[in-house]
Amino acid sequence: MKNALNDRAPFLNHLYFEDFAVGDRFAYGAHEMRREDMLAFARQFDPEPFHLDADAAKAMGWPDLIASGPHVCAVWRRLSKDAFTATNAFVSPGWDEIRWRKPVLVGHVLNVQSEVSAARPLSSRPELGFIRLNNEIRNQDGDLTTTLVTNWFVNRRPAA
Repeated sequence: MKNALNDRAPFLNHLYFEDFAVGDRFAYGAHEMRREDMLAFARQFDPEPFHLDADAAKAMGWPDLIASGPHVCAVWRRLSKDAFTATNAFVSPGWDEIRWRKPVLVGHVLNVQSEVSAARPLSSRPELGFIRLNNEIRNQDGDLTTTLVTNWFVNRRPAA
């Protein structure tokens, strides 16, 4: 493993594809899930009763509102963008294997651990490399709430 688990962001030394290696691990983020944000997201994008009404969530056995899974993924996206502000990313060809393992509740503080699971130059676009990250989103107690695999096309280091 090239890098030990990092405990802070941004990762300013990860600019180009060549700066990433399979096995690299990163820890980052601290995002508090606030009731008003959870409600706003649910109203606009995921209007399920357990995302909109604490009593409805409690009737289903939850202690309070639970966050929409897509909202949790959007939080991951914000945290990853902030963590890798220097990375010369081109575009993402998609996300895979999204799993909501445990509900995210009002007041949870989310953090992320990401590991590079694949890295290869693109033969079809030699100026780019492909990076796959296995991501784990955890709450403040270390409970695994969400996993997802994300893919990046990252610019390769310019030839000198």
